[in-house]
Amino acid sequence: MPVLQCPCGLKSSFAECCKPYLDGAKEAETPETLMRSRYTAFAQGDFAYLKKTWHPDTVPELGGDEPSNWISLEIVETSLDEEGLEGEVEFVAKLIVGDRLEVLHEVSEFDRIDGRWVYHSGEFINDGAASTKISMKTPCPCGSGEKFKHCHFAK
Repeated sequence: MPVLQCPCGLKSSFAECCKPYLDGAKEAETPETLMRSRYTAFAQGDFAYLKKTWHPDTVPELGGDEPSNWISLEIVETSLDEEGLEGEVEFVAKLIVGDRLEVLHEVSEFDRIDGRWVYHSGEFINDGAASTKISMKTPCPCGSGEKFKHCHFAK
């Protein structure tokens, strides 16, 4: 059986990377680790984990209308304040919606509350403007090597 690579983009298996966070066996040590595990939770539709890791003052209602065809995550930059209680993660995430490739570029803010990192809020850099049509005959942007019409469009 092939080993499932973690959706967060690190070259580790899901079992060794984000699964312990999603299962509650480990707490994220840094804002970047939390960002990666939350991306994986979005990709897998794990709304319980997302709510658990959202700041209690900013947590929204989440449901079945959240996008799930996330295909890549790139961490651009991370930073921590001097006290280690606040952090930022700038990232670019890509997802497929219908026959379009959407690019989400955001700077997310994280707070450390009672020793746990939580997502507070984010500011979009591209404001959803980066959306392009995907041709059926081109390779799927997920990197599978299959044509788009046989890969994510078929799903």
